[in-house]
Amino acid sequence: MSDVIAALQQQLHRTEAAERRRLLRVLITGSAVRLIILVMFSDLASHYLSGRVELSTPVTNYKRLVEGVHLSQHSTSSPYDGGLFHQSPLLLILFRVLHVLPDLFTNIVYVAVDAAIALTLAKLAAVKAAKSRKAESVPGEIRFVCTPSAIATMYLFNPLTLATTLAKSTIVFSHLAIVSALYAGVSGLANQAIALTAVAAHLSLYPAILIAPIALMVAATSPSEKQQNRRGLVATIALVIAKFAIATGALHVLFAAIFGSQYFMATVDFTLRAADLQPNVGLFWYFFIEIFDEFRPFFFVVFQLTALAFAVPVSWRFRDDPLFAGTMLVGIISALKSYPSWGDLSLFLGLLPLFEELVKYLQYSFLSANLLMYGIGLAPVFWHLWIELGTGNANFFYAATLVYVFGQITLLFDLGGAKLRRELDIRHPETRTRTVVQE
Repeated sequence: MSDVIAALQQQLHRTEAAERRRLLRVLITGSAVRLIILVMFSDLASHYLSGRVELSTPVTNYKRLVEGVHLSQHSTSSPYDGGLFHQSPLLLILFRVLHVLPDLFTNIVYVAVDAAIALTLAKLAAVKAAKSRKAESVPGEIRFVCTPSAIATMYLFNPLTLATTLAKSTIVFSHLAIVSALYAGVSGLANQAIALTAVAAHLSLYPAILIAPIALMVAATSPSEKQQNRRGLVATIALVIAKFAIATGALHVLFAAIFGSQYFMATVDFTLRAADLQPNVGLFWYFFIEIFDEFRPFFFVVFQLTALAFAVPVSWRFRDDPLFAGTMLVGIISALKSYPSWGDLSLFLGLLPLFEELVKYLQYSFLSANLLMYGIGLAPVFWHLWIELGTGNANFFYAATLVYVFGQITLLFDLGGAKLRRELDIRHPETRTRTVVQE
């Protein structure tokens, strides 16, 4: 018997070593492809992709970041004074260092950030796979577990991810903070998860709603006995949210002291008011171009609350799986934020393979996939007709945007329904072959 156990352990070690080698090859290959394109086809990134409204927005545009760095180095006033720069001071500090170095170092930083995101997603897959072995499952279920190397491959070689990196959109830094916060949360690293969520919120504002699932992760991994009762759970969640508020507030106070009140107005207020109505792949720009000025404040509140109001109900409904709740919120942010881009969708799609057990429960995957592909494919075409040829108008591009957003929302509803149906099959296996109708 001991020989059998020893043989199984050796086989397991060989499998793990082979998986690590595959993951390393994926990371090296994905990084090499990005670096080669950035170096050999620099004009593609600097003159074309970085100007695409589908990839860069006023709050993630690399050219605006470079302008902000230039203003901070050569102007006596704050870089937030001119109304052009709207990105986090954290990025300003980082790129002030990179600005004095050759462009190759900036390219390496972007490639390294993408590789770090892929590696963190692979680690998330490994943690989830380890936990799923102990979790309940549907009786008789045969599962295909997505390996960490497969997760990294699907993220790194996603065309949306690749295009976002080549455009040097600064959204990738927010994505790194988000996936790192999720990984720290599921690993039980409470303070690191809170700090990283605060950084993500500071970089992109909307990730602040992820503190809800992060708090549930921290509560679930707490070793204290008091977590067994509801009062202890509420106390832990309140403590996490309080720490997050302190960390976020400290960052804002620090940078407001350095850059003055213009900093807050040019970043947080600018994002909430959607002050720049440059076209993008979101819902805000066209609606607020057309609406009368006196109704704008009301609808700004409605639109922003639509994105933020999902944090608590989604997190609480899927409190038994906070990582899934976090993934759902990432998808909601991608669809409903004021300045979205294709890069936001790439992160959501990168997290989806973590839940491969839900694939067979999806009912509208063909519809949502087609909607997303049509939206992504038609947006550049309609932009060309509207802006470059002048034979179309804004309705063309906004129609592609509506299809794109509807595809994301369809996928979100389908994913949530798949999760609920699987939970029902686990609790009541006798209903597996029955159609469930809600009245």
